Amino acid sequence: MKIKLSLAFLFIVLLFFEATAQQGVTTFGVCLRPSFPNSFLRTGPKNFSDSAITYSIVQQSGISFGGLVRHGFTKRLSMETGIIYTKRNYDLTLTDTTFTGGGGFSIIGYEIPVTALVFIQLDEKLWMDAALGAQMNIFPSDVATFKDFYSHYSARRQKVSAGVIANLGVEYRTAKSGYFYVGFVYHRALQTLYDTLIEYYPDRDFTKPFSSIGRTSLEGDYFGIDVKYFFHEDPAKKKKKASK
Repeated sequence: MKIKLSLAFLFIVLLFFEATAQQGVTTFGVCLRPSFPNSFLRTGPKNFSDSAITYSIVQQSGISFGGLVRHGFTKRLSMETGIIYTKRNYDLTLTDTTFTGGGGFSIIGYEIPVTALVFIQLDEKLWMDAALGAQMNIFPSDVATFKDFYSHYSARRQKVSAGVIANLGVEYRTAKSGYFYVGFVYHRALQTLYDTLIEYYPDRDFTKPFSSIGRTSLEGDYFGIDVKYFFHEDPAKKKKKASK
């Protein structure tokens, strides 16, 4: 509820500034976003067990990239949106009494963020940026992987889900060469994204029944570094009213 109220407040603020801004800049940019696991931010290992077999799924470093559109309402307030390709990587390990083995898998998704950005000027060309917004996550498929001793399947809870995204960074604005941004990003999913099931086959034979089945869920949160570049665009000129 608090998150929804915060987003509603930001939306109202954006509407206000859109109505009162005298001129603005609409520009296109690109984003590169390596992400990293962090136990404090719900991206730590998932450990579970069944029939004396222990399982572990550990989120590894991932990567995101895509295109963005930014519109500036004032010097200090902007809005960004776009579409971003995201690849989340996971390591899977299972341990029997005399054996340990594992593998890995990846989850591919697409993100459509809508964020409000507030800037604080630090120098003539250097600005600090804090952003908060909502994000739509799209997952095109389930994921299945196999080895001779296990079968893994991760099923989507839903094809489209919601999330919240926050950024904090600094931006260097040039007169003709565009904007250069680097900062930190945190994405928090509002729903569980995938349900994961792992079947263990100790005889290395899929025609025989599995001896254990492990189940867990994946939230899909991540923490990362944002690197963005926005192309130079001149401010839109305000149309003059025709004289009577």
